[in-house]
Amino acid sequence: MIKIELDSIPDGPSHFDLVQDACELEIGEDTGIVSLESPVRLALDIMRSSGEIVIRGRVGVDATLDCGRCLKAYRAELEAPLNIMCILGELAPDGVEGCRDGVIEVPTNARYIDISDEVRSELVVRLPLKPLCDAACKGLCASCGADLNETSCTCKPDEHDSRWDVLKKIK
Repeated sequence: MIKIELDSIPDGPSHFDLVQDACELEIGEDTGIVSLESPVRLALDIMRSSGEIVIRGRVGVDATLDCGRCLKAYRAELEAPLNIMCILGELAPDGVEGCRDGVIEVPTNARYIDISDEVRSELVVRLPLKPLCDAACKGLCASCGADLNETSCTCKPDEHDSRWDVLKKIK
């Protein structure tokens, strides 16, 4: 859980630099991230006033991703902006911390704000759709599976598929 102690947030503006263990994010391989390689770094500007806390900043973490072309693991830095609004006590139902329409509701008796879900969401949303170890990655041969970055294969190009010939007649 990535949490910010409420007692440590003064009224008015403040800045926090936090480092949290990456396992606190609980990001699984179903996201495309093989593993998180560094602690989660947070640089947060926090404004507290009359029952509201606004958290703005950046989150960063080093991760291992699988290349979408050659399937090799590579290391990449993931960064994302954060923009979180918290309401203290006013909307919180029966002392249970919850989230409604992008607003974290923090009960009056709470000691901390848990921003794990927001941090996780922002990082996952900013993952590349097709992660590449290098823009010039040649990928794998479709016939033999050889890594074309390391070797050239002797496979012949695919034979002509006559099913597409009819499209050449259209002008």
